[in-house]
Amino acid sequence: MTRRQIIGLAGCLTIGIVVLILTLSGGDKSHAVLEGGARTATTQASGPASTTAPATTSAPATTVSTGNRRQSAAAARAAARLFLVGLGGTQAPPDVLLSFAEHEWGGVVLEPGNGESPQQVADLIGTIQGTARSAGHLAPLVAASQLGGERDAVPIGSRPQAAAANPAEALAAARGAAKALLPLGVRMVLAPDADIATAGGPWEGLAFSDDPATAAAMVAAAVLGWKAGRVAPVPGHFPGEGAASGDPALEAATVGISLDELKARDLQPFAAIAKTAPAIQLSAATYVAFDGVTPATLLPEVVAMLRGELGFGGVIVSGDLAAASLSGGESVARLAVRAMQAGVDLLWIPGDVAAQDAAWRAVARALRDGTIPASRVADALARVSKLRAAYGVR
Repeated sequence: MTRRQIIGLAGCLTIGIVVLILTLSGGDKSHAVLEGGARTATTQASGPASTTAPATTSAPATTVSTGNRRQSAAAARAAARLFLVGLGGTQAPPDVLLSFAEHEWGGVVLEPGNGESPQQVADLIGTIQGTARSAGHLAPLVAASQLGGERDAVPIGSRPQAAAANPAEALAAARGAAKALLPLGVRMVLAPDADIATAGGPWEGLAFSDDPATAAAMVAAAVLGWKAGRVAPVPGHFPGEGAASGDPALEAATVGISLDELKARDLQPFAAIAKTAPAIQLSAATYVAFDGVTPATLLPEVVAMLRGELGFGGVIVSGDLAAASLSGGESVARLAVRAMQAGVDLLWIPGDVAAQDAAWRAVARALRDGTIPASRVADALARVSKLRAAYGVR
């Protein structure tokens, strides 16, 4: 076999792996987004090979050329479906709509400031999903940060999470909120908060309780309530931010307790829902229990703890990658690649179109060159596809 034939065969194998990724998560399409940002149809070889040229030189060259194009398009489309993106304000500006037309984003996350009324939120979701569908994309999964009161992305009159006095109230509150959100198009929530309400910590007065057993019971009840209302809950922030030095969403924050302390307190609520929650969100804080400098959302050890020790089989959502960049100063694009390598399934980047686009390019490039294994992405998209199907996202 000649060198060109070997290269051609390798290209075909790579194509097969990437096509498998897309098949696992919803089927292939011919209008995948290329790295440059323009959508194009997958190009087929135009006509038979020349009869005057030796088969060992012309046919493999055509295969490699076509294969590279297909690989690039498939990798770009697969990469986009790994992202949850945000936006600023109550309307979708032209650059955001263009982004949803150019990229088949996996989902959108609404945060406080995105919603001023249920009807306005429904209109916003309709505009975003309509733009995606008009471009031939799968509908993005719509998530909302929904912890009650002023911390709700969608103002539906919910009380703060901590107002629940017992598990029955936590379940009822979650189910009631899901009933209000479902008709608007929201199918996932970044809730409940599963952190311990440690005195002086960022979740004091916001999380359910400072007692691990009580918090575990309340979180488990809230997860059941959201699921009963047909909205997927995403408890956070694993492995627990209760003892953080500050709010990781606002500043570089460190959880300065040992691994034994973390397991004895902060992991209890997550252990209670590891077999029932469809998704769990990681923390953007750093942890003395690990290396003290790397945000948890980038650590394979944290993913291994969640998957191995707790037996979690659902979707792992990253912490806010823009917030995680505060700890070490690395770009959001670089952090997106590292989070995928660590074992994250969905990458969350709030409302910065430029950062989202740069991160997508970085992940697509890493998928093409093998920095992120194709099998890693296939696993992630398979889990996300299962979640989408379970909660009626088509």
